[in-house]
Amino acid sequence: MHTKLILNTDIIPIESADEVTLMIDLTAPVTEIQSSRPARGVQVCLDISGSMEGAPLASAKESILKLIDRLDKKDSFGLVIFDDTAKVAVPTKPLIDHNIAQMKKAIRNIRTGGSTDISAGFTLAMREASRTKLEGGTSLLLISDGHANAGERDPQFFADVAAKSATEKITSASIGLGNGYDETILEAIAQGGGGAHRFAADIDEAVGAIAAEVSDLLDKSIVNCVLRFRPTALAKGQPKIELLQRLPYWMDGQDYVVQLGDLYSGENRRFIIMVEVPGIESLGLCKIADVTFEYTDLAARSEVSVTMPVNVNVVPGDQAAGRIEDPIVKAERMILQAQSEKAIATEEILQGDSKSATKRLKGTAANLRTQASEIRVVDERSAESLAIILEEAAEMDALAQTAEHEDLAYSSKRMRESYSRKTRSRNVRNQPVDPTIDTDEYLN
Repeated sequence: MHTKLILNTDIIPIESADEVTLMIDLTAPVTEIQSSRPARGVQVCLDISGSMEGAPLASAKESILKLIDRLDKKDSFGLVIFDDTAKVAVPTKPLIDHNIAQMKKAIRNIRTGGSTDISAGFTLAMREASRTKLEGGTSLLLISDGHANAGERDPQFFADVAAKSATEKITSASIGLGNGYDETILEAIAQGGGGAHRFAADIDEAVGAIAAEVSDLLDKSIVNCVLRFRPTALAKGQPKIELLQRLPYWMDGQDYVVQLGDLYSGENRRFIIMVEVPGIESLGLCKIADVTFEYTDLAARSEVSVTMPVNVNVVPGDQAAGRIEDPIVKAERMILQAQSEKAIATEEILQGDSKSATKRLKGTAANLRTQASEIRVVDERSAESLAIILEEAAEMDALAQTAEHEDLAYSSKRMRESYSRKTRSRNVRNQPVDPTIDTDEYLN
């Protein structure tokens, strides 16, 4: 995996508290299809409540059948279905141990049922996924078109269970069908589990969304990537950090442990950490932290641990006053700030205030363009920064149009998907995941 640590500035004034922005840039290796790749698992959790009757269920079943055809015989597959209760429709085990014809017939014969207990389906599917320990990890895909009207309904419950399971190489993703599903729960599943949340407004979009997510699930090259941020003790204390993405994290002694999840072949992801640096009393190069990446490289079939230092140059105050911010890091931070406004706008829409949401989105887009106008394009990096900001501004304008002219349900879902897609749910200060959570308590 190609890894870069980039500071917005590596110049710190002596004896003065300061703040730097650390951008972590990860690019997963591009993998070719190999017969020698490790086995992986796919666990599908399918809503079969009454609202799925007809085209929604038919398209979901057809997509699942196509997924099975793309799996290798050594890969594991399982299917859990749920309405007001949950049951195992296809037991989780390697495809070679399944009777494929009978399994496909059973899937085609699935019919809709009653109300929607997402927690029953999700926890049963997670329990099925956890039964198989695979080198290539397991991906859980939940598909639903409804609001939870039975069982657990707190989004944090789903986020915590997903985050805890992510430490065991189980990635959770979700797809919402139509305008009636509970986007807060489905987004929490994806956010906690390190996967993506997709919104499909109609059947054509549903088929495409499921196909796209399946392609991602089957194209992983990095599994269970974990970041350890260890501040270095300085003369006046230790640096403090704040994650600008909503990523699961916990403390392990002095280490901040951040669950980054899986990366797909060739995927590029960027993460932002704000680092508060106490006053440093000596001039020169100073290490403020070590960053360690731990992950499974599926192509190499090996466990990898790489540690990189975060260094700053301590200079007199007059020299620090003339420092210039890195354009790429600046642009990325601006994008994250835009996501914060997008999240607020989503809540305004959910409260029925589309006027405020539209104003907020248009204002954010205008602000992005104003800041973009201040960027001097002198090299490839500054050109890239400008393109990133302008692309986000255009998307904010498009979302504003959606908020202004579409119904509230559609608007909130399209906006939440956009928010989730920007590096998988970023720029809302996350709550730490309690690593003592016993997932089995939820699953039994």
